[in-house]
Amino acid sequence: MRESRDRMFVDVNEVCRDWGVSRAQGYKIIRELNRRMLKLNPNLIVIAGKANRRF
Repeated sequence: MRESRDRMFVDVNEVCRDWGVSRAQGYKIIRELNRRMLKLNPNLIVIAGKANRRF
């Protein structure tokens, strides 16, 4: 399995672990990150429940 820093996307488990939030709050954070990404570039494709690590 790839190390977390090598993966392209951040998932809810990683957000919860790194930021110390609940799963529900982790999904809200990811949803907001994806919304901001789409606002900057509407042509992007986002994956529900995951956020691009570079963003």
